[in-house]
Amino acid sequence: MITIENFTININTDSLASNESPDILSPLVVRDELVSLLRIISEDKRFIGQTVVIPDDCGQYGFTQGEFNLPKLLYFLADMLE
Repeated sequence: MITIENFTININTDSLASNESPDILSPLVVRDELVSLLRIISEDKRFIGQTVVIPDDCGQYGFTQGEFNLPKLLYFLADMLE
């Protein structure tokens, strides 16, 4: 089981032009930010030793059943999105 408490993520929006809102960002920009965020979270020392259990019925989504290291899984997902 994963328990996350008191976890704050600050996203810097200074890179947005003055007339752009986050709602109209290009999908590529949003994906790049997600990739960066996943990599940052994967390196957080609070997640060392934590695992994620993927049940057997997730094969339809391309996941293999098993218990996986959370930081490695997050970094892997970032690589796949990139």
